[in-house]
Amino acid sequence: MGTLIEIITIFFIFFVVSHEVYYFVEVKGMPSWLNYKPFSCRLCCTFWTLITIYTTFLLSFQCLYLGIGGIILAILNAIAMKVDQKNKTIKI
Repeated sequence: MGTLIEIITIFFIFFVVSHEVYYFVEVKGMPSWLNYKPFSCRLCCTFWTLITIYTTFLLSFQCLYLGIGGIILAILNAIAMKVDQKNKTIKI
């Protein structure tokens, strides 16, 4: 039962963070105190926020499935966002 809750939590955290990062980066604009290189674009901000959250759960609360599964999901999401960004870029 605990494993199932951790797996559900992986996706819950992912969707909440993805939505909030989209809102702050694309819609509202980044706050000036957070507008520097690792957080300046949606891809970077999503990746580093997810990695930080999942690593915290892994190291602090010993949630093995949540931490490792979340880190894998964050890496796969970053790869997918990078490929999507590359495909949408117009080549001159």
